[in-house]
Amino acid sequence: MQTDKDNKKLEEVRNIFIEGLGRIFGQYNFPDVLGHIYGLLFLSDEPLGLDDIAQELGVSKSTVSNNIRILEGVGYAQKVWVKGSRRDYYEAERNMSKVVIETIEKNYEKELEIVVSTSENCKNLLAVVVDSSDERLKEKAQFYYQNIDNLENQTKRVASKLSELLLTAFQKEDKD
Repeated sequence: MQTDKDNKKLEEVRNIFIEGLGRIFGQYNFPDVLGHIYGLLFLSDEPLGLDDIAQELGVSKSTVSNNIRILEGVGYAQKVWVKGSRRDYYEAERNMSKVVIETIEKNYEKELEIVVSTSENCKNLLAVVVDSSDERLKEKAQFYYQNIDNLENQTKRVASKLSELLLTAFQKEDKD
């Protein structure tokens, strides 16, 4: 009798957790089902196939397939080999700080590349206008140049600080 109650409690905990992760993913404008899949994988003690996930969550296999690719792409899940099966199986990355840190780092690297290349293109174009005989255009070009240069320098400083912060977080994570 107690075993049945305990099983029900475990299932309730599992459902609350899965639903909670769905709400968290929804906060970032991702489909709730993405969080539900991650939550299910996170609490699973063995890798799950697409059919297993679809059945557990009551969604279509194509929904699971599309969303599992997203989870793989951002490092929240990975495909694993299961001996004796030709199906694809997945498990969750449970080290959330690793996933979050890697995501921030990747996104900021892309942002830095965009800022630097945009700044360089703008500065090259502004170099011509800075020599203008029209004083008003010259002032405006200098104003643009100064602000674009400041943005580029700030972005580089933030990138440097972010790298230091992430490195420190990884080192601390490894010690814990």
